[in-house]
Amino acid sequence: MKPRVTPFKKTVFSNGLTLLSERQPGFRSISVGVWVKVGTRHEAPREAGISHFLEHMLFKGTPTRSALDIARQVDQVGGDFNAFTSRENTCFHILMLDRDLKLAMDILNDVLLNSNFDAEEYDREKRVILQEIAMVDESPEELAHDLFLEMAYGTHPLGRPILGTETSVKRMRRADLIRFFRRYYRPENIVVSVSGNVKHSELEKLLKPLTKRDWPGRPHPARAMTAKKAPPIREGFVWIERPTEQVHLIWGIPGTEYASDDRFAALLLNIYLGGGMSSALFQEIREKQGLAYTIYSFLSPFVDTGLFTVYVATQMQHVLVCLKLIEESAEKLRSELMSKEELQTLKDNLKGSILLASDDVESRMSSIAKNEIFLGKYNSPDEVCRLIDRVTPHDLRRVARKLLVSDQRSLLAVGPKPSKKIVTKLQPVLRRLNYRT
Repeated sequence: MKPRVTPFKKTVFSNGLTLLSERQPGFRSISVGVWVKVGTRHEAPREAGISHFLEHMLFKGTPTRSALDIARQVDQVGGDFNAFTSRENTCFHILMLDRDLKLAMDILNDVLLNSNFDAEEYDREKRVILQEIAMVDESPEELAHDLFLEMAYGTHPLGRPILGTETSVKRMRRADLIRFFRRYYRPENIVVSVSGNVKHSELEKLLKPLTKRDWPGRPHPARAMTAKKAPPIREGFVWIERPTEQVHLIWGIPGTEYASDDRFAALLLNIYLGGGMSSALFQEIREKQGLAYTIYSFLSPFVDTGLFTVYVATQMQHVLVCLKLIEESAEKLRSELMSKEELQTLKDNLKGSILLASDDVESRMSSIAKNEIFLGKYNSPDEVCRLIDRVTPHDLRRVARKLLVSDQRSLLAVGPKPSKKIVTKLQPVLRRLNYRT
């Protein structure tokens, strides 16, 4: 008789490091993610962009590996080593074949413990990041999202761009980066998440260098993690003038937090509004009326706040029509009870995307890490589907009435200066909001 396989396992080592694994015996691949519980919202104003800068620098070499060595070792086995910074986390992730697990873990151990932050590499990477910031400024869609968060959260760290600003990055020093690294990149602040054809016991052995109490250069006692509480979302209508062909419009309201009991109802509302090609807004604004090429909605949950936003890029003369269509769709969700059949279609869409993602080791690596960090527990794909099935039409309308409040929204437009004629047409909206340019 074959021994029973337990797909998910968790170990918290004596130094505070957390290891999560989800075994997928039928796969040839493994995905390893190192999740550091620090991001943009943990930065002081003078440190704006430092989490992202640090993300770049962990690829730049150790005493035994140059930046080129790291790239070559990963490329030679057909792997992929990448990273991203969010407003609440930084993640370094490697995708490799199961045969190369030891190499993946060795590289991650090395960069976490021994990155040397070479001065020449630091200066070179600063120039790269300044180019990255310039690229965002020339991409109206990306810029609009950054400016909307600034509008919504004001001077709170959640309102700052993840990349920082040209000013903040230019004045950053190598010593600032090393100090931030030693303060936050500590075992008790890190979750290692692994999915694929791998045994938990093998991972425990390969992580041994990271399970030591003392990591190089980390002071004792550890400095407590601090994150300023998020403020209420600021309402209003802001028009940012840019010489673009289209107006890039974002309509936003407060959303759900990561751990909210209403998060699945909110996800279903998002699918209905603008979560795909069959969504209400895509069909009405793009397919039926041809007012835009790009139209979508999305949720941005955080630990203690969240945003529910709709983005559309359209011509100046269509701004008011698009706004009306967005608000009409929102009002329909607030006032009407969705049929069980229509709700089931939304559920099938959401469950389908979750189950398809469960066949991808990178997606599962990410999912089990986020469950641990934000919910403090493991949810299998089947359990998530069961939670989705529990949402009723009355739940959906209740959450819609809670979130889609017509007089509690924020609007941002990025585009050419509106003419007097356009402003006059927008007056009904502007009178209800604090409009400014």
